[in-house]
Amino acid sequence: MADGGVEALNPGQLAKLASYFNEEVTFSKYVGARVEEVEPGRAAVYIDVEKTHLNGNGTLHGGVYTSLIDNAMGLSVSSLVGFRTATTQMNVHFLGPVREGRIICRSEVVHRTRRTATAEGRVFDREGNLVAVGTGSFRIFQDLREAGQPDRVARV
Repeated sequence: MADGGVEALNPGQLAKLASYFNEEVTFSKYVGARVEEVEPGRAAVYIDVEKTHLNGNGTLHGGVYTSLIDNAMGLSVSSLVGFRTATTQMNVHFLGPVREGRIICRSEVVHRTRRTATAEGRVFDREGNLVAVGTGSFRIFQDLREAGQPDRVARV
């Protein structure tokens, strides 16, 4: 992976990033997304499926899969550079229905330059079946360490 010449976040910054995601990101809180783990260039985010997540067919709504994948991929990118990123493109393939239980998305940055990153996310159901796959492109606006603000990395 091209790294853009900047080192990944340290363990303390990664912990702050996960805490910020779990406690402050309002849409993620609304859908019930939670960080299971985050490390440089990788993240795992899960949702415990509730009735409100289901579509008219009684299966997980595609928007829930998509939100989970976007959150996990964005978190994996942020784990390398801080918060100043945005999704610019995303593609999702829905592979299987989910009606209940926990789903988890494991994401990894597969390519990175100084100002862009590409990530992949894979969603698994509670039995370990692959139920969705997504890829996304992310714009890196500014690495907070490059701006001389390392204390602001992994904070609002």
